[in-house]
Amino acid sequence: MPKLVLTHDGAVIREYPLDKERISVGRKSHNDIQIDDPTVSGDHAVFLVLQHVYVEDRNSTNGVILNGKKVSRRQLNHGDTVFIGRHEFKFVDDKTHDFERTIIIPPSSPKSTSESSKSDDDALITIVNGPKSGETISLNKAYTKIGSSDHVAVIARRGGKFFLMPMMGVGDRSNPARLNDNPLKAESLPLKSGDIIEVGGTQLEFSQH
Repeated sequence: MPKLVLTHDGAVIREYPLDKERISVGRKSHNDIQIDDPTVSGDHAVFLVLQHVYVEDRNSTNGVILNGKKVSRRQLNHGDTVFIGRHEFKFVDDKTHDFERTIIIPPSSPKSTSESSKSDDDALITIVNGPKSGETISLNKAYTKIGSSDHVAVIARRGGKFFLMPMMGVGDRSNPARLNDNPLKAESLPLKSGDIIEVGGTQLEFSQH
């Protein structure tokens, strides 16, 4: 099922499955996706799920920006980004698996080194503790989730750089993901080789060559 991934200031806020024909976005409370942002109009835009998925501006003040261009109505393709006010929606089509959930902790979903060939950016994470120590995961997706259902973070690829982001509203707030033993807050943080990420007790080392 296609979905929208809502981010703000680099942090993933929520995922919205496109499970009905019309999903409205705006500042007013009756919208399917309500955004409390003064740059968002009361009834700003709608996503239409027909044979394809479309975004349509509803005569908003600041418009709908698709991949950097203002549009009135346009079909969405996998990976497109839509700005509504200061918030960004990434359109994800699960059929292409570009937004991949990588579950590290459960033993029922192992990833072998052979499956984790290096990406074009030659970046990966290596599990450094636990029964899967030594296994690697290639960061060849736009977004790679790491952790279990209760403890989740996201590594986002932006060009040749990588950032660690929290999953807002997900997980145990008393035990947040950590970067180099520092708790992850709302902002995204750039990653460099040798950084240690900890999610739900599992430690991973980021490397990029």
